[in-house]
Amino acid sequence: MDEIEAGGELEEISESGCLELLERHRLGRVAIVIDGQPQVFPVNYAISGGIVSFRTGRGTKLANAPLSKVAFEIDGYEVSSGIGWSVMVQGIAHDASESFDDVSWEARRVLPKPLAPGVKEHRIAIRPTIITGRRFRSPIESGSEAQK
Repeated sequence: MDEIEAGGELEEISESGCLELLERHRLGRVAIVIDGQPQVFPVNYAISGGIVSFRTGRGTKLANAPLSKVAFEIDGYEVSSGIGWSVMVQGIAHDASESFDDVSWEARRVLPKPLAPGVKEHRIAIRPTIITGRRFRSPIESGSEAQK
């Protein structure tokens, strides 16, 4: 994995580094434009062949995501080290529930396990057009600054 440059506060994470992070986590957020306004939904996801997929029931995500441009994001922060990171996947969403295209086949190779209650019989797959990531180090607070 890429290291933070000496003295640097912000670094770009390579696409392969972003994919590593995506493979190690299972909870992210998908952003979809609905009636002209962006909305963000937490989803449990899986990734296969670079395709991010999540399961959903009938409703807002299924009605608005397929064939739309979407963004998917995961992030993390380690308090003890002060290092945080963020990965964003931008692409086109597909209803991969029953389709026979390459994106849908790849999405069905893995099984995301939703934590939210309810029936999630549909699968949305995101075919990435751009995968970006950044890692940052927050300034270390001194004792006197932390007490202010």
